[in-house]
Amino acid sequence: MPLLFGVPLAVGTLAVYSQAWSLSFINVDDPVYAQDPHVQAGFSIEGLRWSLGVHDCNWIPLTWLSLMLDSNLFGTGPAGYHVTNVLLHAANALLLFAALLSATGYAARSAFVAALFALHPLHVESVAWVAERKDVLSIFFGLLSLWIYARSTQVGTGQSFARAWRFVGSFLFFLCSLMSKPTLVTLPFVFLLLDYWPLARFQSVAERPALAKGRAGNRKRKPAEPQEVTPASFSRQSLFRRLIEKIPFFVAAAAFSAIAIYAQSQGGAMTAQFPFSSRWRNAVCVYLAYLEKAAYPVDLAMYYPHRGSEIGWMSLGIAAFVLLAVTGVAIAFVRRYPFLFVGWFWYLGSLVPMIGLVQIGSQQMADRYTYFPLIGIFISVTWIVAELAPAGLIHDRVMPMAGLAWLALLSTISFSQISYWHDSVTLLRHTQSCTPDNSTIHEFLGSALVGERNFEEGVPEYQAAIRIAGNYAPLHVDLAEAYELLGRTGDAFAEYRAAAEIDPRSVDAVNGIARILIDRGELDEARRQLDRAREIEADNALTYANLASLAVKTGDFAGGLDYAERGLKLNPALYLCDLRAAQALRGLGRFDEAAQRLSRLAQIAPTDAFVQQELAQTLELKRASSGK
Repeated sequence: MPLLFGVPLAVGTLAVYSQAWSLSFINVDDPVYAQDPHVQAGFSIEGLRWSLGVHDCNWIPLTWLSLMLDSNLFGTGPAGYHVTNVLLHAANALLLFAALLSATGYAARSAFVAALFALHPLHVESVAWVAERKDVLSIFFGLLSLWIYARSTQVGTGQSFARAWRFVGSFLFFLCSLMSKPTLVTLPFVFLLLDYWPLARFQSVAERPALAKGRAGNRKRKPAEPQEVTPASFSRQSLFRRLIEKIPFFVAAAAFSAIAIYAQSQGGAMTAQFPFSSRWRNAVCVYLAYLEKAAYPVDLAMYYPHRGSEIGWMSLGIAAFVLLAVTGVAIAFVRRYPFLFVGWFWYLGSLVPMIGLVQIGSQQMADRYTYFPLIGIFISVTWIVAELAPAGLIHDRVMPMAGLAWLALLSTISFSQISYWHDSVTLLRHTQSCTPDNSTIHEFLGSALVGERNFEEGVPEYQAAIRIAGNYAPLHVDLAEAYELLGRTGDAFAEYRAAAEIDPRSVDAVNGIARILIDRGELDEARRQLDRAREIEADNALTYANLASLAVKTGDFAGGLDYAERGLKLNPALYLCDLRAAQALRGLGRFDEAAQRLSRLAQIAPTDAFVQQELAQTLELKRASSGK
């Protein structure tokens, strides 16, 4: 029976995501993850040590190690990372099916929930975005934990040793989930919900065997449900034991929550400030917005701008009414339809870390945040429809055909949604069409276009972002960098000045000013700007690259090499530091070392004419020196 559902589930998931192997990296976050030098170097002891640090405002060592392993297995192109994401997603669907089947005994319903999870368009973002490896990997371990937990509760009373080992296994996979991404800090809460239904672990010991037998009966229409909550059927001692046994889970969840808050506070992930009144209003509205997108998955964007204080009281009132009404129904019918209660509170509870009460980033919401929480809605809808459908033709024929039709429609939408992730420009143009007047997407799209040397379209995108966002220094820096690439140094200098006036502590703006001053030969003023940059941020790789440029310009080749090496220690991938180090080595007469560095840079950027020119000059000087 499991194979009858499991094989089509896996094949269908892989078919819908079959185009993933041809997807490119996205210019948002992917460079931080898959294109990080430590990741691309593959798995190593040094990489293991590095993974244990806080990077990109996250402590996610298992995610970094999985990406490193991909580099070893598939190389550093995007295909391998995408294929692994898809395989993890398919495995997650199978694990969800196995866990629900083990807990409820209903194969068809469990498979349908798993299929909704696998094929829903809201989950495309978590799978098609390489940077979201942390999502699919975290849920993979979380569902393993959930499956083993469900199995551990079904071990007989005479097999306490086996039960203990399964419980330990569940806990260890829970830790692995948190070390991939601390999304599932609410998993112990989900376990408690499952203890109520379908595991029936709040009942008295005398009644539990009968309930377990009902749960195992696959072919019975009525699920195993908790009985009326009376002193005879509800054991407070059982409830207390359920809480006590989960203390390790709650302790781990609290510890990883603290680690996550600390990590997110490093590097600016929590700098987007919205008053609490805006945050809680947004949270209420977003709970409803996710349900709307689950039912009608169109206009799915990779970034939704936060509305801040613009949320109207009418929108808030409607959202609050719907949420309270569903909550009231779930509580009122908890004994008759316990799956409605469990599924609804699964959704509400597991979304709490991502709902925005603690604001991480500047987005209002994100499709990827629904990856695990929507399972609760899928459970509630699947079970309630199956329970309320009249027996006979409707239940046995019409309902399965309608379910298959709905899955086919979701698969078609998902397949289309995946195609938008083909490359950065395609994705960002689609997001722009879904969320007009989105300054962040104008910024990202400008960056993608400029990265493709499409300045004609890229510069206007930056200008549009500035018009929408107003006085925001990083946008002026982005526009200045685009002007530099165009050779419009006067316009670039003006934009760097504007950024520095908006934010005097913008180290990027100060570095930009210094870089143009060096090119102009205004070296004393450039030195003053770089001293200021070091006061703002002592360990900034770009500042050291510019100091190296200044030293080489003045003939201080030893100083230039020292600055360049210090910059490379901070950022091994900083191209400018390698270039300045090569120029300094040439100035010191170390032509072989200079040529080696320039040859490596020429391989990294084969179309960079300046590097080719520097390499040719270095080889010529080497030949001239040898001739003497």
